[in-house]
Amino acid sequence: MKQLPILFSILFGLQLQAQEPVDALRYSLMGHGGTARARAIGGAMTSLGGDISAAFINPAGLGLYKSGEFTFTPSLAFNNTRINYLNTETKANKITPDFSNIGLVLPRPGSWSGNWRNFTYGIGMNKTVNFGNTTRLKGTNTESSYSEKYLEELINNKITDPNQAADKFPYGSSLAFNTYLIDTLAGPGGSIRGYRSLATPQTGVNQQQDITTKGSINDIYFSASGNYMDKLFIGGGITFSKLKFERTSIYREADATTNTKNNFNYFETEDYLISEGVGVGLKLGLIVKPVERLRIGLAFHSPVLYNMDDKYSSKITTDLEGYQGNGVLKQSSLDFNNGELGQFQYNFTNPMRLMAGISYVLNEVADVNMQKGFISADIEYLDYSNAKFSGATTSDDSYLNQVNDAIKEQFRSALNMRLGGELKFKTIMTRLGFNYMGNAYASAPLKARQMNISGGLGYRNMGFFVDLTYVQQLIKDASFPYRLDNGFYEPGNVRASNGNIFLTVGFKF
Repeated sequence: MKQLPILFSILFGLQLQAQEPVDALRYSLMGHGGTARARAIGGAMTSLGGDISAAFINPAGLGLYKSGEFTFTPSLAFNNTRINYLNTETKANKITPDFSNIGLVLPRPGSWSGNWRNFTYGIGMNKTVNFGNTTRLKGTNTESSYSEKYLEELINNKITDPNQAADKFPYGSSLAFNTYLIDTLAGPGGSIRGYRSLATPQTGVNQQQDITTKGSINDIYFSASGNYMDKLFIGGGITFSKLKFERTSIYREADATTNTKNNFNYFETEDYLISEGVGVGLKLGLIVKPVERLRIGLAFHSPVLYNMDDKYSSKITTDLEGYQGNGVLKQSSLDFNNGELGQFQYNFTNPMRLMAGISYVLNEVADVNMQKGFISADIEYLDYSNAKFSGATTSDDSYLNQVNDAIKEQFRSALNMRLGGELKFKTIMTRLGFNYMGNAYASAPLKARQMNISGGLGYRNMGFFVDLTYVQQLIKDASFPYRLDNGFYEPGNVRASNGNIFLTVGFKF
């Protein structure tokens, strides 16, 4: 079985339910977000602490705070995506302004005979994913057509009654059947012996897909940490997550020849999906200082359980050069549903994460102004095959269990690695970082991997600080305009090179 892409082939296919394994990957393959400082060092914060990003990476790191702090981080993303499909390369660009996080840290004196030096609390909002992007894929195909998806739906469901073909699949083959892109094959005595597509891949069809996505995953977090004798830091937190993903896919397939009498000029589909969900998860961690300059950290992120609500629609336009006396025909799923979007409610659970980190601090002394910098490294484990859908009602479980089986087949565990460092020159700091997210696909040749290379500057003086970071994101992936149970279908090879600018402004008190 061919694997599915992270860049979302046909997200809701021809089923009323919208879920596919790629949805699970999309909501699991994410970073941790954070301030400009955290991003500049590649996000290697599991053992470091002392930054508001610790509140949602390893809450134990809040225990290293000695004073209160307020920060906010606006950002700007430059997405540049190239897709090579059937030896044709296309490019798409998108600029997205954003707001990455805002947070407040409140330390309080300790107690219990002075062994607990302080307790620190963190609250704020952090964006872990920005879904904003635009991609384009196109090429000439001489082996298959997107319309074969509709044929397979009718055949697999053993539809022999034209009335069922016309109204049973309002988000797929019924639209194609009613606009004559799919027509019947006559059998003996006026019976129907099958269906055929009027598309002409045998002489070539020009295929193009334009996808626009937007939305994000935003977390509201509440975290706390205790500092035991400046040697052991223990923390925990709860995260309330708000997910929104909106996608519009326009696919067009046209006759590659100049023949105006072969009953096929073009067809175009437009599929729309909006997914919204709310979820909750826990984060626990500790940091140990076995010697003064060395910090070792461990963190656990529980699975986040989302309650999801999908709404969706499909429509098709066909021009079959006067076939059956018709001109251009159009139909929408809204025509079957009193003008309303289709809707499906369900639950989704993403995988847990385990993280370990180590940091070496140059000249670690109580007065942070005398510190000279640090080197920090993290490793993170998660198993994408453990992502899971479940139904809001038991009647949905049978379908979703099939999706879960496909997730286990198509995805695997992966290791993410982060490395970064900072050098401090009185009030000025310089930073570099590297972040690698491992391949989530279970078998070759498809790979979904991402590398981030980052650098930044910081300024701290008199209770005020500002950090500026640039992150270059390199992504390798695959995108399928459609997939078939039986027949040729090809991925588009995705190469993305995205730039991100983050600016954090903060005040200590």
